[in-house]
Amino acid sequence: MQQACGVFKIKKESGMNFVIIMTDTQNREMVGAYGNPGVNTPCLDKLAASGLRFDRAYTTCPLCTPARSAIFSGIHSPVNGAWCNNAPPYPTFPLMGEIFQHYGYRTGYSGKWHLDGSGYFGDGEAGGGFEPDWWYDGKNYGEDIGEEMFKVYRSYCDNDKLRAAGFTLENIWGHRVANRAVDFLENIGDEPFVFVASFDEPHGPFVAPPEYRDSFDVSVIPRRPNFAADTHDKPNLQQLHAQNYAIQADQWEAYQESLRKHFACNSYIDSEIGRVIDAVDLYVPEDTLIIYTSDHGDMQGSHGQKTKGPMMYEEVTNIPFIVRGPACAAGQVTQVLSSHLDILPTMLDLANLPCPDILQGQSLRSVLQNPAEPQDRQLLMSFSRFAINHDDWGEFYPIRCLTDGHYKLVINLFDSDEFYDLTQDPYEMTNLIGNESVAEPRDRLHDALLDELDRIRDPFRSYQWGDREWRSVRKPFYHGGKRRGRPAGFPFQAVGVEADGSRT
Repeated sequence: MQQACGVFKIKKESGMNFVIIMTDTQNREMVGAYGNPGVNTPCLDKLAASGLRFDRAYTTCPLCTPARSAIFSGIHSPVNGAWCNNAPPYPTFPLMGEIFQHYGYRTGYSGKWHLDGSGYFGDGEAGGGFEPDWWYDGKNYGEDIGEEMFKVYRSYCDNDKLRAAGFTLENIWGHRVANRAVDFLENIGDEPFVFVASFDEPHGPFVAPPEYRDSFDVSVIPRRPNFAADTHDKPNLQQLHAQNYAIQADQWEAYQESLRKHFACNSYIDSEIGRVIDAVDLYVPEDTLIIYTSDHGDMQGSHGQKTKGPMMYEEVTNIPFIVRGPACAAGQVTQVLSSHLDILPTMLDLANLPCPDILQGQSLRSVLQNPAEPQDRQLLMSFSRFAINHDDWGEFYPIRCLTDGHYKLVINLFDSDEFYDLTQDPYEMTNLIGNESVAEPRDRLHDALLDELDRIRDPFRSYQWGDREWRSVRKPFYHGGKRRGRPAGFPFQAVGVEADGSRT
């Protein structure tokens, strides 16, 4: 590599291109390759058939901004600053676009961002080190279609209102996001690049061409065994939610129909994803890795809960994740645990670029090449609050969760805790937190969770995470322990005089 004007210039043959395809609010049951082809996602199913499907991939937080902040920074959201919706990451943490742009990559971004702190649709300004000429967020889209049409777009309206407002395929956000991606891929030439196609769909308002809603067969929507399941052994907040939502177990057909918009929009956005994949195959097929995932899932009535937020069930945390391209096994499935935090380290590893200690995930390069490799890993997830500008969407409700793939421990700091045996109880019906027959794995995960909070320097760490009704292993303290300096960052990051932790 040769350096010019502070930027590394990389020869094409020495690096790899990356296309990241993201959706919003898409759980695994909404992708046919994960078990139900009736949901009609042929493009993603084809991607899985030619790539590597991860069955045990997890978000870091079942909420938009925190999950996205972890993907683009490689740092857990409580640490990077974006610990709830509309709280942007701290500027001291470089994001994916900044990192790869420094090393000579072209960087483009089209679609939902939700990391600038301005609101859901963004401020129209390029962020994260992505190039302004290829930036296209929700505000840009709203300006394109005009105020009146954008108002209708945001209203969760029915097909008649969509038609009356003039909505067709050409003026739906997802289509325009895909247009930008195709245009970028067609014109990038031989320069190494990172491009992100971040689809808001199938998140509400579930806008799709009307024919998708009209024709979608809701009978294919899977009824999970935990639909409207009893919550008597669950945390108080979940019991309250279940009471408020009043989802009845014997009313599945009616609830199934209420999901029509979500699943129809899901089927629609698959076609736009297919356009991006086709553009990769047409214009940059030789050295481009496609990474597809969703920021989080959706409860869709499981345990009587809706949407996402203060819970750690598989429906919202175990997300779809498929990788396809060079140095990646084709048509295989892996049970290796993986996290959104692993995306950035994997990209850096495959591009032969430095992966500093400050990143909190790990490269999946060896898994891409050997999906069956043995692994012994535990993944941390968190939740703190829903949003700084949604006071009607709950209060501060801190959660830390750890899973090793077999068991899952959930510490609800202000509420009762949860422990599930995912092997024997994959739908998390029975909370075993107080069951002494599982004390050994429960306490083992508890110790590991506390260690992980220390390792990542979680600013919300406290002795109270270890002082629980069922076990107490931490004592109150104010001063104590050994001061640690911040982990080493990227070579281009400025280092302060207090980096060694010797001064307060």
